[in-house]
Amino acid sequence: MLGEIRVSNFALIEDLTLRLGPGLNILSGETGAGKSVVIGAINLLLGERADIDQIRQGEENAFVEGIFESAHRFFPEIGEMLAGAGIEDGETLIVARELSRRGRSVGRVNGRAVPIAFLKELGEMLVDLHGQHQHQSLLRPDYQLALLDAYGGEKITAASKEVAELYRELGKLKNNLAALGRDSAERERRMDILSFQTKEIKEARLERDEEEELLKKEKILAHAEKITALVEDSYNELYRGDERRAAPAVIDALAACRDRLKEAAQIDPALASLVGLLESAAAQLEEISFTLRDYQASFEYNPAELEAIQKRLEQLLALKKKYGSTVAEVIAFGEAAAEKLDRLRNSESLARELEAKIAELSQRLTGACRKLTRLRVEAAASMEPLLESALQELALPRSRFRVSISELESCTARGGDRIEFLFSANPGEAVKPLAKIISGGEMSRVMLAIKAIFAGQERIPILIFDEVDAGIGGAPIQAVAEKLALLAKHHQVICVTHSPQIAAMADHHIRLYKELSGERTQTLAEMLESAERRMEIARMLDGASVDRAGLEHVDSLLERAERFKEKSR
Repeated sequence: MLGEIRVSNFALIEDLTLRLGPGLNILSGETGAGKSVVIGAINLLLGERADIDQIRQGEENAFVEGIFESAHRFFPEIGEMLAGAGIEDGETLIVARELSRRGRSVGRVNGRAVPIAFLKELGEMLVDLHGQHQHQSLLRPDYQLALLDAYGGEKITAASKEVAELYRELGKLKNNLAALGRDSAERERRMDILSFQTKEIKEARLERDEEEELLKKEKILAHAEKITALVEDSYNELYRGDERRAAPAVIDALAACRDRLKEAAQIDPALASLVGLLESAAAQLEEISFTLRDYQASFEYNPAELEAIQKRLEQLLALKKKYGSTVAEVIAFGEAAAEKLDRLRNSESLARELEAKIAELSQRLTGACRKLTRLRVEAAASMEPLLESALQELALPRSRFRVSISELESCTARGGDRIEFLFSANPGEAVKPLAKIISGGEMSRVMLAIKAIFAGQERIPILIFDEVDAGIGGAPIQAVAEKLALLAKHHQVICVTHSPQIAAMADHHIRLYKELSGERTQTLAEMLESAERRMEIARMLDGASVDRAGLEHVDSLLERAERFKEKSR
């Protein structure tokens, strides 16, 4: 459930905390007190579009935070979502959103920033919000189809899954057939291109690491003269010396230094270790000299070899421009092209195989769609009287409800049916699509009736109704109140209302009101206990001064509500 919501600097709200409970939570207050603002704040938590105009005047940021408790009990998928986003899991889910006048909107779950799309997906699992305009979803055929399938339960779920899997598999086979190129001229053209590509890459005899080796060799050969001079000078300096400058070789100078230290060590043995170090250094220098000599002897500059390397590098560059950014990618491209060429060469036999599989799978899909249609017809026949009964309880005693199931031209991933809900509120009138005949008050009652028959099945734990009583007057209000109380047995229900009958059913009643603070108006809230609650319901009844008769009426409503809830437990 939504245990707490905190709102700061949002519209008329400066700082507001609402603590909600299980069952039916009522939000009441005079028009303009901020009830719809609270619903707007919850909408933000659910990932709805943000508008900087929602930020309280004079402030730079607005903030909304909701604490959801025991969410995983309803949707284990929530844990998977959190793990996938690297969010620490727990029994409590803290969802927050911040708006900035600079245009930024930041969402957080358990303290970690998430995309707004993540909030929306999470919100769809936690909250079902029905405002005065959100009933429009009930008019959409795809939503009506989803409702019927949900009512059908596990049988329709399994049949729908089979249809979706067959449809996906059939789509893959059709794509594979199209990829073969059924037009012979097109196939020949593609084969010519692939043959050229495969041949060009194959004849290049590429090796994955050769480019790196060639670049190393090219660098050495391109600087052969410099390398030769540097090695020769180094060898002469170490082993031969410079006769022109009468400079001895480094090795000879080191040997002379060693001999002098050896003589000195005979006098002071402490110098003996240095003699050993010099002898080791001399041996290493001699080894370096011999290595340089051998390098000189073996090093050979070959202009033809350099030219051949450069040509090969040019060839590799040309291939990379065509087929990939690295030699490895060019090789992979050639392998893939060869596979495609083989498939095309065998395309006739492959096409025949695919066509046979497509025909067989199409038959299976048609059969699965027919089975799904039968199950939907059965579900509709069971759903219609239940909805009519629920509508009668909502003061639409002679209304009729039908589910129209018509056949689509072809099967889709959701089956071969078009679903449309038909309704008539008055006797003698034909049932027609909801969108064409239903009024706002009737729409609210149809939605409530649907929620009522889904009450025990629907997993979404929180239902929010924003002015569900809009367009409804007289006796139907009591029926709406009772339906909300029944829904609250299975869900946490949050309801914004002006109706005293609905308010009397509350398990928790919060009054929102405006107050002038300095020169600013702000929205505040209070949880009503029994005495304050009586006065608020009396205000909702009369709207003017509260008298004894009004309070007696309130007591009558409260007693009636308590009897109903006790009876329905």
